[in-house]
Amino acid sequence: MKFKTHQLDINRKYNNGIVVDRLSHDNPYDSNQVHRHNYYEILFFFNANGGEQKIDFKDYKIKSKTIYTIAPGQIHLLKRNPNENGISIQFSKEFLLLNFSAAHLEWMDLLQKYTELTLTNSKYDELFVLTQKLLLVFDSRDEFSFQKITNYFSLILIEILEFINQEYQDDVNQQNNTALQFISLVQKHFRKKRMVKEYALLMNISINKLTKEIGNSFGKSPKEIIQEHLLLEIKRLLAVNELSHKEISYLLNFDSQNSYNRFITNHTKHTPSELKKELAEIHK
Repeated sequence: MKFKTHQLDINRKYNNGIVVDRLSHDNPYDSNQVHRHNYYEILFFFNANGGEQKIDFKDYKIKSKTIYTIAPGQIHLLKRNPNENGISIQFSKEFLLLNFSAAHLEWMDLLQKYTELTLTNSKYDELFVLTQKLLLVFDSRDEFSFQKITNYFSLILIEILEFINQEYQDDVNQQNNTALQFISLVQKHFRKKRMVKEYALLMNISINKLTKEIGNSFGKSPKEIIQEHLLLEIKRLLAVNELSHKEISYLLNFDSQNSYNRFITNHTKHTPSELKKELAEIHK
């Protein structure tokens, strides 16, 4: 299997790192095939009609009045049925960095933890109006359209985060700043840093304190979370690239082919070849 990592479509309606369109638009790639992006995508479904999708190997039945978030690097497969309508907002990390405060990146880190958000009727109504206005100004391309786009985008993100805070307050409170900082660091460094003490050093706290904070927030140890990120990236590479196990082992900085093989077997009960075959079957 060989699938490209999709870039933002710069040949049509491209506007400084963000693309807004109806879900019914013609993609420059086949979304029915497993793929990954190098950008964020927020899919806002107005209504459902039996469609489904996979995000990082997890199945989701498409629901009405629901938002799905796909982050850069995640595996995605979308099988949208006719009459399922909504809006797609695709944007790059550079779009966030160049046009917003650092808080917006932190908001996206939080939003990634809520891949599927089914909205209340009142929140759906608010976001429906805002996304329609965003689409309108994106299509208009007048002198001030980009300023309007950034403002509407920021409002949409704030409304989504407000919904998370209202509906998942206990969950948000439980995931304290230390835990969120650890997750952010793991996402950046797991390919090279595998030891809990390395993250404790980066965060300037003791290993015991880090272990306690992570356990309280996620019910897991820091080591388990690091290994989960590593295993997920192995699955992603096996699913969308024609890389050999040796190449993946090197890319992810395993000290030997044997340690790579052993890691996969210990965490999946499969050999690397069996895991690759299983992933190929899932994404036929």
